Amino acid sequence: MELALVTSILTKGLWSASVVLVMAAIAERVSPRMAGVLSGMPLSAVIVYFFVGHDMGIEFAVASVPHGIAAFTATLSYVLAYYFASRRLTRFAVAGSILFGVIAFFIVAFIIAAIPFSLVGATVLTVVVMAGSIWLFRRIEFVTVDKPVRYTAKLLLARGGIAAVLIVIVITAAEALEPKWTGILAGFPTTFLPTLLILHVTYGVANTHAMMRSFPIGMGSILLFILSVTVTYPQWGVYGGTAASLAFSLTYIIAIVLLGLARPART
Repeated sequence: MELALVTSILTKGLWSASVVLVMAAIAERVSPRMAGVLSGMPLSAVIVYFFVGHDMGIEFAVASVPHGIAAFTATLSYVLAYYFASRRLTRFAVAGSILFGVIAFFIVAFIIAAIPFSLVGATVLTVVVMAGSIWLFRRIEFVTVDKPVRYTAKLLLARGGIAAVLIVIVITAAEALEPKWTGILAGFPTTFLPTLLILHVTYGVANTHAMMRSFPIGMGSILLFILSVTVTYPQWGVYGGTAASLAFSLTYIIAIVLLGLARPART
């Protein structure tokens, strides 16, 4: 195996594993609410678009943007399906919720792939679904983790390994398919899925739902990142464009965090 390929796989895996470990730690040590907001950052999208732009070219990456925006309708479909399944399932709740979520994602993804989205149409669709998700989740109670688990090397390896495998599979598939599927797969919850899994298995459904409540609000950060790619990549290339797009998305998330900290939590 070529050194460049090995380096690429390791970078993708280590990035996603680190993201999941940090998000899980924030949910455990700070609050699921904060982890939900921060999960709306382009944590997977930044690595997907960087490597796709680097390996496949800027035109390929930019061409994937309309379906990349629309893909987050599928992401929210995953979250909604997981939420409603986890409320009703009493046996095999974790596995069943993930399964229903993944099925919902790909059903919506295939529908999206069949539609010739414009940038405006894709953005409007996703913003409407985001607003609907925020409204549906408005009554979820914000809770905190009472007794965080003790970290061990085995626990950290298990948590990070799931995310590493997912991101490598998704990026490899994204580079092998046409541009619209690159955008769609950028919306697959490669870091959010294992973070929810960790919370659900370790602390139960209430903490999992608390994280979900804030996720649609934080998703504006992902949308800003992907939208700005259409300008920043052609203007400054993959490296400068990724940095500039990330700066835009971070500005949004900082504003959301500050506003959230300035207001009392509501249930």
